[in-house]
Amino acid sequence: MLAKLKELLGATAAPSKVNLERRFTILAETSQGSMSKVFRAIDNKTGRNICLKVHIPEKNDAAAARACREDRPSEGEITAAVVHPNVSKVLDFGLSTNREHFLVMEYVDGFSLQYIRENKSLPKLRHKLEILAQTAEALSAVHAAGFIHHDINPGNILVDRDKHVTLIDFGLAVPNTPAFRKPGNRTGALKYMAPELIRREPIDEGIDIFAFGVLAYEFLTDKLPYDASSSMASMLGRINQDPIDPYKANPNLPPPLIDLLRSLIARRKTDRCKSLSQVPAALRAIAPKILATPPATDRA
Repeated sequence: MLAKLKELLGATAAPSKVNLERRFTILAETSQGSMSKVFRAIDNKTGRNICLKVHIPEKNDAAAARACREDRPSEGEITAAVVHPNVSKVLDFGLSTNREHFLVMEYVDGFSLQYIRENKSLPKLRHKLEILAQTAEALSAVHAAGFIHHDINPGNILVDRDKHVTLIDFGLAVPNTPAFRKPGNRTGALKYMAPELIRREPIDEGIDIFAFGVLAYEFLTDKLPYDASSSMASMLGRINQDPIDPYKANPNLPPPLIDLLRSLIARRKTDRCKSLSQVPAALRAIAPKILATPPATDRA
């Protein structure tokens, strides 16, 4: 897979090490995680306003070595391989003169779902459904391209003023192949981890589907489908108990939406929705019913 990606994307990757200070004018640091820093910047080569992600070398050396042994494509290669209007668009990637892996992406002038929830600036229910539909389309494109995102959470979903969704951050993404479906890789945002991932069992795209379901449940009910009073309670609850029924969390949701949420967050993989390909259409089919008879939560 890596050889095929390099053949397809060879013209995209930077051919030599790049001096980031010369190439980019930093405007602001937008976020910092445990493995990287993200900036809003101007690409002095093109004059374009972009998003620059720079990996921290000392935090990534071990991960990079492990990725090479596992034949894992780089974050830039994976992101560039998923071409979809709702997926972050890669403009360039490579290695800096300071040994920093960097990724240049199209700048999105918007807010994450996490920010939207925390600041209580939630849209009406029918708009929430469209945001979730676009998110499902993006994730379905990731799966169709042969990858597992592995880190679906509200912080990685951006929404602009026109309510256009962009899925970002492929730092934990892996190819959906036997080598990467093996048990043991418990990474991602804990609140959105599937039971099989917590149990360190073999995985597939089902972990993304479960994470999307938890994200949707939280977005629509302002609650999580399990006890989240502590990390241990959260993990044990997902392993040993079925999730809290969405009807109990928000009885005003339309019945088809409640049924869809149930299928997305099913504890057992055999009971869970197998693909997100039909989910966008299902969500959009519910919207006209809300317009005709808005539930109590949508009356303002």
